[in-house]
Amino acid sequence: MPNEGSVTVISLRCQKILNSLAGKEVVTVRELSESLSVTEVTIRSDLEALAKLGRISRTHGGARLVEERMRQEYTFQTRKSLNSHIKQRIGEAAADLVGSLESVLLDSSTTVLSLAHALRRRDDLKDVTVIPTGIWTAIELMGCQNINVLLPAGYLRHTSGSIAGLPTQGFFEDLIIQKAFLGAWGISIENGLTDTHLLEIELKKRIVAKVREIVILADGSKFHQTGLASYASLTQVRQIITDSTAPAEVLTRMERMGVRITIVN
Repeated sequence: MPNEGSVTVISLRCQKILNSLAGKEVVTVRELSESLSVTEVTIRSDLEALAKLGRISRTHGGARLVEERMRQEYTFQTRKSLNSHIKQRIGEAAADLVGSLESVLLDSSTTVLSLAHALRRRDDLKDVTVIPTGIWTAIELMGCQNINVLLPAGYLRHTSGSIAGLPTQGFFEDLIIQKAFLGAWGISIENGLTDTHLLEIELKKRIVAKVREIVILADGSKFHQTGLASYASLTQVRQIITDSTAPAEVLTRMERMGVRITIVN
């Protein structure tokens, strides 16, 4: 069995250290030692190795990622990796709902990002206009000759890469958008679709009121949690695309309310 100083173990542990730093501005040696169940001496050695690679900078008693941009990229990649295979299947199913000449809105969630990735492979689409409310989704669609990307104006949230705020809200007034593909922090019969950030909640409320057809992309875990506030009731939703881990009894009740349910394997 390799000891805790071997190359293989250090490689895996260093990635965990980077993931920890992605969620916080600064992490202490003691915190890392306790969370990874190794000695503080071992953590200091790992931090020195990461510092030599230019991935982190040392602080008094801890470390931080070298750049804010790098920290946000790691934060986003961590969110993106959660249930990644399920998100890919959900995105592929959603891509089938997009037709040529349509204008569609994609929010900044990582599940909807999987839809953008699937749209890249739709060679049959012609002259589709995509309005992304997240910078990562816009980047994913760069270079697609058959997709026109229309970016809204607004403030860029550094924690999620989403574009929100008053300029963005006014941006949608004169647009005719056929479909909006949205993620959610939580889904329930009682509260509908919920999220955690008030600016994004207000933005989504405006989108729901404006767009003709609302499609929710969410894996089964979202049916077991609730965000800060609701941005839509289930009666405002045309379709939910989820996976088989979503609670069957809840999906049945939603179907009775008129929501079309699509379950990916």
